[in-house]
Amino acid sequence: MALNLGGGSMTSSFNSLYLRNAQSMLNQSLLRLSSGKRINRPSDDPGGLAVSMKLQNALTVTSATKQNIDNAKSYIDTQDAALSSVGTILDRMSTLVTSYGSGTANTSDKASYATEFKELQAQLFAFKGEKFNSISLFSSQGISRNVYLSSEGSAGATISVSTLDLSSALSIGTGKNLSAQRYGSDAISISDASVSIGSITTAINSVASLRAQSGATSSRLQFSTDYLSTSMLNLEEARSRIVDVDVAEETTNMAKYNLQVYAASAALVQSNLNMGIVLDLLNFSTMSRR
Repeated sequence: MALNLGGGSMTSSFNSLYLRNAQSMLNQSLLRLSSGKRINRPSDDPGGLAVSMKLQNALTVTSATKQNIDNAKSYIDTQDAALSSVGTILDRMSTLVTSYGSGTANTSDKASYATEFKELQAQLFAFKGEKFNSISLFSSQGISRNVYLSSEGSAGATISVSTLDLSSALSIGTGKNLSAQRYGSDAISISDASVSIGSITTAINSVASLRAQSGATSSRLQFSTDYLSTSMLNLEEARSRIVDVDVAEETTNMAKYNLQVYAASAALVQSNLNMGIVLDLLNFSTMSRR
């Protein structure tokens, strides 16, 4: 009696193939879950990998641009803080000038007012030399630096961040300035004819104009950094959709592949068992004939 074993052998081969495929998919699913990435090798999604690299580069450039803008804004904010203090000092100078000219101020009072007035001049002089990261905040030369605002990085729109001419704002006449080195020869006495409420008010108005200029620059920088922050968020989300794994979906896939591995393993064992039974029968038949 002849027995055809080809069908059983083919069934075993198919079951073995299904088991290998299911095991491969299960391993890939486990790798994605453990790494948190949907693309772990270029072969997983060549096109998606290329797009994700472009998005990552755009994200890197945008982040660097935003950092530069934030640094520029810190420079402007420091500049404005100094101008705010200058305005407070000028207000105090107005009070001193008013008190000095009061008919009720005695000689001792006037001496005290004059001393404080000179000290405030020295403080104004100190503000003129203030720096941010070794870069001067104020200069009569008006040194400008361009800061890129576009996500393109070193291209696109720019804004000029420049030093402000505080010395001219504090000028109250030819060769006279409200800022001076402490008890230096350039110091102006509170009794000087050029020192008046009117001249100090003019200086306050000039400083206010500088603050308005600084504030306008700061406002534009803030709008730019807000936009770039949103742009970075959108780029990161787009890249994440391509590269990062969907945990819920992949967990479902893992359960499916795990079940397939068990089913294919059981089928393979069963087909091998059936083949073993047939071989035993063949062996028994051969032995009986003998």
